[in-house]
Amino acid sequence: MMEKESKTTSCRYCKLEVEKGERRCPHCGTLNPSMGVKQSLIWTVSAIVMLYLASYIIGYFKAS
Repeated sequence: MMEKESKTTSCRYCKLEVEKGERRCPHCGTLNPSMGVKQSLIWTVSAIVMLYLASYIIGYFKAS
C-alpha cells in the first residue's frame, strides 16, 4: 500500500512546518498559518464583489 503524501508548508508567522489547510499552527497558534498574501487578497476581493452584487440585486428589487 502507498501512503498518502502529506502536503506541508511553512507557517507564515513562525516559519515551522504545518500541513496545508490547518486551522491553527500547532507551534505558535496563528490562525490559518498556510494562507499567503495572494490567497488572502483573492478571498477579500471575492467577498467585496459578492457584497456589491447582493446590494445591487436588493436595490433592483426594491425599485420594482
